[in-house]
Amino acid sequence: MRRAGIVFLWVYRKEALSLAYLFLIGMAFGAIWIFHDSHSKIAPTQNILAFEEEHKIVEVVIADVKTPYVALEIPAESFLPEPIEETWQTHAVKVSAVVEGKPQISIIIDDLGVVRSRTFDVITLAPPLTLSFLPYAPDLYDVTRIARDKGHELMVHIPMEPKGDKDPGPHALLTHSTDQKILQDLQFNLSRFDGYVGLNNHMGSAFTEDRAGLNLVLDEVQKRGLLVLDSRTSGKSLFAQMAEERNIPNMTRDLFLDNEQDVDYIIGQLEKLENMARRRGTAIAIGHPYKETIKALSIWLPTLKAKGIAVVPLSHLIKRKYENIQLAKR
Repeated sequence: MRRAGIVFLWVYRKEALSLAYLFLIGMAFGAIWIFHDSHSKIAPTQNILAFEEEHKIVEVVIADVKTPYVALEIPAESFLPEPIEETWQTHAVKVSAVVEGKPQISIIIDDLGVVRSRTFDVITLAPPLTLSFLPYAPDLYDVTRIARDKGHELMVHIPMEPKGDKDPGPHALLTHSTDQKILQDLQFNLSRFDGYVGLNNHMGSAFTEDRAGLNLVLDEVQKRGLLVLDSRTSGKSLFAQMAEERNIPNMTRDLFLDNEQDVDYIIGQLEKLENMARRRGTAIAIGHPYKETIKALSIWLPTLKAKGIAVVPLSHLIKRKYENIQLAKR
């Protein structure tokens, strides 16, 4: 039997070798397919996130920066840098005196950096806008420098825990994290670029209601001499209130521009903002890098000079607020 088998293989040796080659080639292609398929699903620099808690999700690019959390055995105070006084004033975009006496509006555009083309579309809009960059976006030093050179003011858009199931992104501040984890994530977020005046919350309807977590954030804000904008994603947000209690410069947004991503709707929101500024002297709106928002702003911004309304960076409204407080105390 064994001899017969050997004779059979010898007679059909060419066919046997061909089958062996085909088997090996098939295994090689199978391995390549499995490798490619698994990696195409992981894609470490791609993700699907929402610009805001109730907004549609968009495909974004995330920096491939991995800083895994390691429990530290040093006191939380070690995270806090030496005091830096009035950093927000140092980095504030200067405003011409010609805006005084006019209704003044600050337009903050959040969620910048993760959709590169839209980010540059926003940067090309007439300054001074206040541009808030997500810290997990790539190439932030270069992109924010371009924005600053264009005349826009910079902020850090800190990802914070929402109440719903939307993903705030990497290094988000979470209510169930330890103090050290919150501080570590905050430190990471504040280290991604420089030249910013302060921070505002990305999502955060849960975290901005959490007094303990906000105390940690505001400790750091105070040490660094930054300002705070409460994006007001929750009607029960404590962010601005707690900043006020600490005498940290702060403001709260008045309205969102693009809860509906429609040009006519957004222009209607901008008209509401104009009326608010005429009544109160100032108004603050937050928008996002949707193509509809960019289109609406490109139509609206050139109309303001004839209307006698000035667009100013957020720091200017902060300065004006605290000057008025000082005058009221005299």
